[in-house]
Amino acid sequence: MAAVGSPGENVKTMKQKLRILCAFPTLVRVAALMLIGGVVSGWASPPKRPTPPGKGCSAWQDDFSLGLDSGRWVVASGQAPGYTAGSHIGYYQTDHVTVENGYLKILLTQEGSASKGYISRGGLVYTKAICGYGTYEWTMRMSSTSGSPGASGEWVSGSVSAGFLYVNNSQTEIDFEYSATTPEDVWTVNWLNTNPRRDPTGAMETATQVPLAEASATFHAYRFVWAPGLITFFIDDKRVATHTTDVPTAPAYFMINHWGTNGLGWGGTASPGKDRYFYVKSVSYTPLQ
Repeated sequence: MAAVGSPGENVKTMKQKLRILCAFPTLVRVAALMLIGGVVSGWASPPKRPTPPGKGCSAWQDDFSLGLDSGRWVVASGQAPGYTAGSHIGYYQTDHVTVENGYLKILLTQEGSASKGYISRGGLVYTKAICGYGTYEWTMRMSSTSGSPGASGEWVSGSVSAGFLYVNNSQTEIDFEYSATTPEDVWTVNWLNTNPRRDPTGAMETATQVPLAEASATFHAYRFVWAPGLITFFIDDKRVATHTTDVPTAPAYFMINHWGTNGLGWGGTASPGKDRYFYVKSVSYTPLQ
């Protein structure tokens, strides 16, 4: 667990993190809509066999000023993570993903009751191309009740929002993730699943809990630099974590998602009738030089 960062930050293995937070067996790995090769009909997933690294993944940037570029992005539909029998089921819906005034906007709604169970409806977008080592950036305002990017809003229980990389059952996964269970923190996480035919275990994950009191109230610039054996995470140009364990190598898809939960663990209990919004102003990738 060789993860170091700003003074006093709390570094945990996934086993510790799950014990504290998670009612679900897999974190953002499942939040990537269970992308385990598309084994369940109806779950959107990237191609099972990605293009080899170094084949056409040059620097790019998207500020959504011209809408959602269909040449770059896929809008997912299908079942989302967080399923609990008799209690909760979630979906990714294409109509919950919009671009308004140059902001990517992902809506999360919840409906139902404790006696009948809850339904969450959120959204996920991911790139058609995979990229490898380099600098990845998101300018994001995490999940809140704000109906517009600059308006006031509050975090609401039952919500998870994230910008991350993912491929092949967490063969590579690197995340900035926000959970309503820890609303004054953002998690920096990376996974290295050395046997993608099996689900990853907590021993394959490194995570840092980063204090950020206004993650849902305003925009912040999230960036990580992924290099061989090293991932350095920054928020608003301040280094917040450096991870040297569980560093993946396989090129991966650039992803953005917003999904619902209902439990005492990760994301929290459902909040029916309270619409939540996740905003992304810009994203970019620069290959490692």
